[in-house]
Amino acid sequence: MLVALILAGLAAWAVWNYLQNVENEIIEGQEIVEVYRAGQAIAEGTDGAILLSDFDAGGELIEQSEDQAEDVPDGAVTTAEQLRDVLTNRVAAGPISAGSILTVSQWTSITVDIVPLAEEIPSGKQAMTISVDNIRGINGFVEPGDQVNMIITIDIPEDLLPDELSGIAVQPVAPPPEDGAAPAEETVGVVTYSRFVLQGLPVLATGRDIRPDEDAPETVEVDDPAAVTPDGQPVEEAEAGNATIFTLEVTPEQAERIAFAFDNGSIWLTLVPGDFVEVETTGVTILNLFGGDLLDDIFGN
Repeated sequence: MLVALILAGLAAWAVWNYLQNVENEIIEGQEIVEVYRAGQAIAEGTDGAILLSDFDAGGELIEQSEDQAEDVPDGAVTTAEQLRDVLTNRVAAGPISAGSILTVSQWTSITVDIVPLAEEIPSGKQAMTISVDNIRGINGFVEPGDQVNMIITIDIPEDLLPDELSGIAVQPVAPPPEDGAAPAEETVGVVTYSRFVLQGLPVLATGRDIRPDEDAPETVEVDDPAAVTPDGQPVEEAEAGNATIFTLEVTPEQAERIAFAFDNGSIWLTLVPGDFVEVETTGVTILNLFGGDLLDDIFGN
């Protein structure tokens, strides 16, 4: 019995020793490296400086861990110095999922050249900003670099009408009385008239978006990591600007006409193609609104 117990103990020790040697051989053949992972989902365009600041403060946006070298992707960030080099002045080139090992290829340099709007205005021209509602402003479809036409609807006093339009005033308006005087009985009629006032106006900017420079380098928008949910989905935000605020490229004379039009009439804009050629029109009044002689159409000869 004693001999059997001794033999069993020797056998167990031999098995344990064998397994221990196998484990040591496996461990000796592995290389463990330090890596840095995304602690939570990182949105495309996230500024690396924000992540570094959070990392220095002990935040959870970046996590430090260890992994087997054979499981680490090429270009992995493996030191704190490399982490700073990779993230400084760079943004995420695409979305990075939570737990992913950070690599050099995930980050791209920030190439934003800020050009003053004044440098985008040709010599002899000026920039002028106008605002219309969504319907009159083509529902936000205008982009920097487009061209727009401007239609004005305005009431013209009867005494300023040409001879061919005299006698058709339909809105009698009393002139304002002088100080201390009773309203005058005499009235002045007006006719409502619609016509293109300016055509082919270049759009320098819509809201805060400036007309792109063909020679400018491609830029990357920078997002705040707080603007994404834990699963990497963007958080909905209120619209930052009004898409129907336009900055136009105009001559001084056009600027004066636009100012008068907005102060005295009702404005509509139309969007035109790049090969637009200005068209001469005669405008519309109640007489030709229906395409013929209104009085003859209604009352006959």
